[in-house]
Amino acid sequence: MYAIENYKGTTPFNEQYDEIYEFLLRASDRGLNEHFHWGRFEWMMDSGYLAEDKLTTIAMFRNSGGGIVGLVTYDTGWHDRTYLIHSENDKELLKEMVAYVLRTDEQPMIKVNSLDAPLCEVLREMGFEKKHTNDHVLQIALDRDLHYNIPEGYKVGGMELGFDLWKCQLVLHKGFDHEDEGLPQPLDPDTFVLTPHADRALKVFAMDETEYCAHCGLWYTKGETAYIEPVVTIPRCRRLGLGRAVIYEAISRAKRLGAKRAVVLSQQEFYHRIGLEYSSEFCTWEPKAGNFL
Repeated sequence: MYAIENYKGTTPFNEQYDEIYEFLLRASDRGLNEHFHWGRFEWMMDSGYLAEDKLTTIAMFRNSGGGIVGLVTYDTGWHDRTYLIHSENDKELLKEMVAYVLRTDEQPMIKVNSLDAPLCEVLREMGFEKKHTNDHVLQIALDRDLHYNIPEGYKVGGMELGFDLWKCQLVLHKGFDHEDEGLPQPLDPDTFVLTPHADRALKVFAMDETEYCAHCGLWYTKGETAYIEPVVTIPRCRRLGLGRAVIYEAISRAKRLGAKRAVVLSQQEFYHRIGLEYSSEFCTWEPKAGNFL
């Protein structure tokens, strides 16, 4: 039997957060959990779209020594659920994690990596079936030089070039094609704080004389894998090579810190064009008709 501990309260970065970060750092560096890097969890916790009322459904499974060996979570919105991350392949642990989902969710949807044979086996035994693929994990090895060119009039860099919070908001707003919604609500620079493990040096921008034109966020502290999220280019600057430039600059910086590879969750052809390759995919599993408990 494993002890189950739920997330406490509706505060994103509570006293349990760092322990979950350390667990995800160990568990999701490669292989069957690579679709849920710790950076994905931290990005979720800082998102304006976070379903805070569902935070208490996140569950940690602890072994007899008190260490986290399993995590049941959603990603940002409750519609994107449920992810079962585990550092042990013990069948009883996986059964308990699936049983928890069945007890707490009236419409179970479990996202599973294609490489996670132990969990797939347990899901079949418990009456689930694979429905559809959600996304791919693409990777790029950092054992080579990553050269990029940028057009005249642009420069690429990070915080060392200065940081303008409003321009950062705008590149994300425009890059995600929200211009028709009007301007975003400005954040207060005096109260703006980065998430607990964000590295300012890994936030890279392409700039012209007036604004940030492209941006790559990168999540890396230690271990093998850096996580790319988000990547945007504003509409007027697309197809100039700026997306490649900010990604290559960011992952080159992570390489100097010790990263061996970088991953992104995407099926976009753009990433293949700049050298990322398929690593795995993750799919939604649901109970077969008549098998809801």
